[in-house]
Amino acid sequence: MAKEVLILAFEGKKPCFLHALLNALDMHAKGFDVSVVLEGQSPSLLKEITQESDPLFPLYNKAKSKGLIKAVCYGCSKMMGALEIAESEGLPLNGDMSNHVPLAPYIDRGATVITF
Repeated sequence: MAKEVLILAFEGKKPCFLHALLNALDMHAKGFDVSVVLEGQSPSLLKEITQESDPLFPLYNKAKSKGLIKAVCYGCSKMMGALEIAESEGLPLNGDMSNHVPLAPYIDRGATVITF
């Protein structure tokens, strides 16, 4: 069984998200079970990185196409003005914990949590 890793993208800064995506893709290529979760300020980045002209678009699109983005926080994406973008991108929204993504299921499964 592959080692499970939760990459929690929390910062709304592109360099942090760049490293979250790079690590997610690298670990996935090495056989890890990777889940990227967008929480906090990171959903605001969807306004930029979903545009083909954005430098992060190719990495974002690759991670998205591989199904690595497992959840976008419903509450945070709404607060950051990115809810409609997340929906139009077909990204999985999660608000199961008072409109936020619960991390307990990942911890229960023994996932390693990495925060960017």
